[in-house]
Amino acid sequence: MEWTEDLSVGVQTIDNQHKELFARINDLVAAVKQHTCKYKIGDVIKFLEEYIVFHFGEEEKYMREHDYPGYLQHKAQHEIFIKNFEELKKELPKLEGGAKPGSYDLSVETNQVVVDWILDHIAKIDKKLGEFLKDRV
Repeated sequence: MEWTEDLSVGVQTIDNQHKELFARINDLVAAVKQHTCKYKIGDVIKFLEEYIVFHFGEEEKYMREHDYPGYLQHKAQHEIFIKNFEELKKELPKLEGGAKPGSYDLSVETNQVVVDWILDHIAKIDKKLGEFLKDRV
């Protein structure tokens, strides 16, 4: 998954957060290819937990501050992702002895859920927000 300028929403804070997300997901993709994903999946899940709260909160703050007319629809998309992510987390195996949780299948599924959603969300939903915010931020 490669960050390209056509994915930019035009708000530096949001774009920088998206770039960080791409970097983390690319780490997971590389780990899947190298068969070391069981050591990375726990870290990626933890990052995503924190990222969701922070990033979605930032976007929603911008929308409220600038009376974005698509706020409710955009927030609903965030809530769908959160629900799907929570379901994904339930599958995270708990290994005994303090070993890092993870599995190849879960790593691939996490990558698929996150990548598919991100690309669609950024390309469609976040781009609309960026257009709206372009002259306001």
